[in-house]
Amino acid sequence: MKKIFGFLLIVTIAVLLPQASSADDWNRATTAIFNQPVQVSGHMLPAGIYVFRLAELSGERNVVQIWNADQTVLVATVLGFSDYVREAPADNRFILEEREKGTPIVLKAWFYRGNTQGQTFAYSKTLPAK
Repeated sequence: MKKIFGFLLIVTIAVLLPQASSADDWNRATTAIFNQPVQVSGHMLPAGIYVFRLAELSGERNVVQIWNADQTVLVATVLGFSDYVREAPADNRFILEEREKGTPIVLKAWFYRGNTQGQTFAYSKTLPAK
């Protein structure tokens, strides 16, 4: 009985591991740590740890969900626009931009490691104060 249980446990782990790694590649789950407030498409993220991932919507690869660190609270859902780079980054990359003095930095783009396609976020020329 112990041998059967051990065999089933090994098979279960072997089946689940490839799915977990491909799930991260599919939704491009990326953890970001911000040490100051960051604005992303109309949402203000206080300093903290966030998980960015593509929403699991059929055929739509530009909806970005931003979750809290343990992925129990959906903080924001934003629309990104496909953007491309010549060389795929070796690590996950967030491109931040400073605006006017006294305003929070904004998240301009997010590129997932190993991919030439990323998400760019749109902003109006004047950001509303929040």
